[in-house]
Amino acid sequence: MEFGMKRVMSSVRVVAAMKRLYTGAPITVATLSRETSLSPSYLEQIFSKLRTSKIVSGQKGPGGGYHLCKPDTEISVAAVIRAVTRIPAGSDFEPVLAALDSVLVSQLAGGKISTP
Repeated sequence: MEFGMKRVMSSVRVVAAMKRLYTGAPITVATLSRETSLSPSYLEQIFSKLRTSKIVSGQKGPGGGYHLCKPDTEISVAAVIRAVTRIPAGSDFEPVLAALDSVLVSQLAGGKISTP
């Protein structure tokens, strides 16, 4: 199992920032770097995984950046974790992911996490 807590936390932070900032226009790595205090090269590593999982898509060239693939769809924290890690099916971590399926990135973006 590939599992880096820094990668997971950074990835969730990045997707939450995108959810908060996204207006339909691509968001640049420089903007997200300023917003999250993560280096552009580290963000590109995260975006590589997020693109593969179809959470974001990239637009190259002037005015380019990253788009949320389904901006109107709610993205769970678990979906982001699954995108950036390799957790085998049936692992001991599955119950944690099942619980995080109900925590939405938009809740983090708006600071609206309530405890059950």
